[in-house]
Amino acid sequence: MYESNPIRLLDLGPTVWWRTQAVYHAVAELMRADSPDTIIITHPLTPYLCLGYHQVYDAVLDRATCERRQLPVVRRQVGGGATYLDIHQLFYQCVFHHTRVPAMLRDVYAQMLAAPVAALRQLGLNAELWDVNEIEVERKRIAGVGGGRIGEACVVVGNLLFDFDYTTMTNVWRVPAESFRELAAAALREQVTTLWRLIGPTTIFAVQTMLIEEFARALGRPLKRGKLTREETHHSSQVAARLASPESLSLHSENGSVAPMKSLKISARVAIHAAETEIGGRRIRGSFRVREGIIEEARLDIAGGQAWENVQADLRGVPFREWQERLPVG
Repeated sequence: MYESNPIRLLDLGPTVWWRTQAVYHAVAELMRADSPDTIIITHPLTPYLCLGYHQVYDAVLDRATCERRQLPVVRRQVGGGATYLDIHQLFYQCVFHHTRVPAMLRDVYAQMLAAPVAALRQLGLNAELWDVNEIEVERKRIAGVGGGRIGEACVVVGNLLFDFDYTTMTNVWRVPAESFRELAAAALREQVTTLWRLIGPTTIFAVQTMLIEEFARALGRPLKRGKLTREETHHSSQVAARLASPESLSLHSENGSVAPMKSLKISARVAIHAAETEIGGRRIRGSFRVREGIIEEARLDIAGGQAWENVQADLRGVPFREWQERLPVG
């Protein structure tokens, strides 16, 4: 019954960085009920940064650092966090008409992410879907995923990490304190893993072949290689300019200065938070590594001595919402 309704497969291969965002946006914006459901496979030839739709650029990324490193920045039209993207990541982008997917986004994720999970299992990894839309191997994140509605299309986009430039990602964040960056950098290396770290050398092409097979199996429909229409190609160029425009990048920004981010999600399990309070007339600023609501490590930015080092140690295992109550008075 499915042979008459194949999924169009667009294999863009390694391509200019902006196409890896512009094409799926263009396909989604032009989608109608009679348009083919489409899966796009690609990866960028050169690095860039991508903001989630709801993020404030200058709160999350250090604009001067991005410019100095000559890293282009775009804003996608679906949610998720800021990501560093390069040729060592394989992108899969599912663009389906909203009437042909489940009504609940949780169920859409389960349907679309079954394929990358199965492909990782083919490679001998104990992969699983965690917390709606995060793919983990041994409780570590190995893929980034985002999704949402663009026009009439339901979109789920993700990547598989073969390698990852932890240093660049760490350096482009705009942080409230260097202690925040240090905790985040360590957590990123510990909580985000890669295929090459886990199984050694493997090619993107080999994994891509597995992924395409698993999409057909998981969705119960064949994938048929196709091409962009002339309209989609033209619209992609327009979309590329829009996603990188000053208007797009300044979306959600308020007039005046923008404060650095106070929270950074490393994975579904671990986040870094910044908070501050006042005790005895002294301002105490803290950076915290938090796992599922519990403090794993605290850095208190205040002049002190051994007593404050002891307080930092005592905060381990404390619910983050209670950190101020555990500080010594006076």
